Amino acid sequence: MCNYNLFRHADRTELICAVPEVRPVPAFITGPPWSFVGRVRDYASGSSGFDHQSAEVSVHYNGFYLFQLVNVSDLKAWVDQGRRRPSDEGAPVCGKEQPKEILRLGMAAG
Repeated sequence: MCNYNLFRHADRTELICAVPEVRPVPAFITGPPWSFVGRVRDYASGSSGFDHQSAEVSVHYNGFYLFQLVNVSDLKAWVDQGRRRPSDEGAPVCGKEQPKEILRLGMAAG
């Protein structure tokens, strides 16, 4: 798990793109209608509600995690929690952890 920078679409406020802080921001995010709204930090203990597992899988394939919020208020809670953490020392670096389980994707023949 790692820390993510969050970007929000101006016209569709429920659309969020999470980018690991150690990765470059995708080209489609670098300007309007997207804007930086905060950061979700990795919490070894407890849960912020942010789906780190889905984010890791998406980042592995796409380099970012694009998702839609059901409760737009969740974004504020995640960002506020990230601000309360006193230090980033010891935060994991994205991509350095070895996966506990390798996900195998297959397609059924039709």
